[in-house]
Amino acid sequence: MKPFVMKIRLFLVGLFASLSLISCKNSEEKAQDSTIAQETKPTNAFRVTLTAIIPNDDSFQLYYNQDGYEAPYKEENSIWKEMKGNTTPQDIVFDLPEDVIPSYLRLDFGTNENQKEVTIRNIKIEYLNKKFEARDGQFFNYFIPNESIKSTDKVTGKVVLGKKPDNSYDPLFYSEKALYDEIQKLLK
Repeated sequence: MKPFVMKIRLFLVGLFASLSLISCKNSEEKAQDSTIAQETKPTNAFRVTLTAIIPNDDSFQLYYNQDGYEAPYKEENSIWKEMKGNTTPQDIVFDLPEDVIPSYLRLDFGTNENQKEVTIRNIKIEYLNKKFEARDGQFFNYFIPNESIKSTDKVTGKVVLGKKPDNSYDPLFYSEKALYDEIQKLLK
C-alpha cells in the first residue's frame, strides 16, 4: 500500500509543479501584454503613416506647420525617416511631438536620385482615437506635387520622381486645404 501512496504523492507533486509553471507563464504573458498596451496607448500626438513601395534605400521627411498657412516650412518642424528599399509595401511612420497640432504637411520623397518610382498605397493620420485615411489614388486629392514629381497615376498610386528644370532633385508633395479640413475633423 505504501508504494501506491508514494505514487499518488509523486503524481500530486508533479501536478502542482506543472500548474505552478503554467500559472507563472500566464502571469508573464499578461505582464508583456500590459507593456505592449502601454507602448501603443494613444497619446496627444499626431501620427502620420505613409504606406508605400520604395524600391531603393532612401530618406523621407515630413514637415508640419501649425500656423494655418501652407508655407513656409521650417527644418526644426520636420521629422526624418530612413527606409530600406523593398518591393513590398512598408509603413513610414512619423510621430509628431506631443501637443503639436499640424495645419498643413509636406512630404519629401527622399534624397536618393536613383529612386525613379514610388508607389503610394495609403496615408493615414491618427490623433487620439480618431483617424483619417486616403488609399491609393485618393492620396492625390489631398497632396499637390512639386516640379520634381514627373508624373502621378491615380489608379495605381505610382509616382515618377525626377529633377526640377534647374536640375535639382527635391521631390515632394504639399498638402491641400482638403487635408487641412480632415485634420480639423480629427480635433472635434
